[in-house]
Amino acid sequence: MKKLFYIFILFLAFLNANPGPGSSYHYGYSARSVALSSSVVADKYHVFQSFSNPALLNQSEGTYYGFSYFRLSLDRSLQSYYFSKKLAGNAGLALAMLRAGSGDFIGKDSFNNPTKELSAADYYGLLSFGLGNKKGSGIGLSMKMHYSNLNINQLHENQYSGTSISVDLGGILSIKNYQIGLKIQNMINPYINWDIDRGNGLSNTYSEEYPLIISLGAKIDSKSIFKWGESSLFIQQDFYSLNYYDCDGDDNADIGCNSNSQTAKLVSTYEEQFFKLGYEYFVNDIVALRLGSEDFDKFNLGFGYTFNIKKIYLALDYAVDFGSQNEGISHLITWSFKNIQ
Repeated sequence: MKKLFYIFILFLAFLNANPGPGSSYHYGYSARSVALSSSVVADKYHVFQSFSNPALLNQSEGTYYGFSYFRLSLDRSLQSYYFSKKLAGNAGLALAMLRAGSGDFIGKDSFNNPTKELSAADYYGLLSFGLGNKKGSGIGLSMKMHYSNLNINQLHENQYSGTSISVDLGGILSIKNYQIGLKIQNMINPYINWDIDRGNGLSNTYSEEYPLIISLGAKIDSKSIFKWGESSLFIQQDFYSLNYYDCDGDDNADIGCNSNSQTAKLVSTYEEQFFKLGYEYFVNDIVALRLGSEDFDKFNLGFGYTFNIKKIYLALDYAVDFGSQNEGISHLITWSFKNIQ
């Protein structure tokens, strides 16, 4: 049954996210971020930006609200909710939630026999704070709470749920038309604790270690490079590292074994790098066109449209995801607005 659990979690990870616990978090949180292939660790502040780098909160103005709804192929869905507020001085605070889930999925047991319907969901809550100077440089942190649940609609089958609280750190350096951003994910308390309900009154618990993800990127005001209007170029490199441990003494990686165990022995480390590019072109003050790429083998497209209604700034963002494993096309929509006093 544990094999089934991990197969389904990989499926829930949206088929193109990094492996390891918490992978659904890295798909995207807004249509704009997906259209730019999540290359925005060094971006100027926008609604939802505390997901990419909490240090950007020092650039916030007024009060921001946002809502995203992604209706994805293969009965997957994602919703995100966002609120941020400028604080006294060059500081900002944000509250956010992201839900990624899937249902109507028929499982298979270890003998390849069909089981009842499966459903799964990941919930992430973020409390973020950023502080900086008037030029836009600063630091920030996010406390990230994660609840994961796999439900099998069948008696006497294992039900899985996991909880964690980890901390991400970020920094931003602003120099004229350039910004350099850094984010370190899962730096503090990088563990999710799983509880398995056996369906017979017995339970079992174990922990998994989150991967360490370091994102380093730059944003360039490309008006200083190109001559055809206002635009921005985003460049980002993600460094990904996930440790596997042996707790049984057989030199094989064990599920639910991490460095917290007294008998844990590091077996191997999975490492990978992801190169991301994003380009945003502003047709005018109302329309923006976006293009993103990850490792030059996956591309995303999108646009933004802004409604200016007195003191309320209302924006619609759209992105299309063509998929990476022939899973079909997905449509992503984000609404956001801010009230600047």
